[in-house]
Amino acid sequence: MNTVNVGKLNRRVELFKKVEAKQPTGERTHTVESLGKAWVERIEVSGNEDDNDGQILSLSVCRFIIRFTRDLLITGPQYFIRDEDGDYEIHSTQIIGRNRFLELKCSRRGQ
Repeated sequence: MNTVNVGKLNRRVELFKKVEAKQPTGERTHTVESLGKAWVERIEVSGNEDDNDGQILSLSVCRFIIRFTRDLLITGPQYFIRDEDGDYEIHSTQIIGRNRFLELKCSRRGQ
């Protein structure tokens, strides 16, 4: 995919960054920080189910196309995307075009 049609960025999602903080007691805590909303194109790649100790979990893999940001390119796996279907973990990022868009390869596990 070398070109992106901006008109296909028709889905509103919210980006979150995983932040690790250290408490005064020395304990490490994990929080999330909202980085705001963005327009994306979601492209379904695959979906199936996994039997996890008698509990059926759905597995969904997709790609999101989003406008380029350098921070997201460099530290993409520290982010996750909250979509209307759930939270998607970002596994990798790839530049599309001349630093105008990013392709985020993501997956979601749910019930």
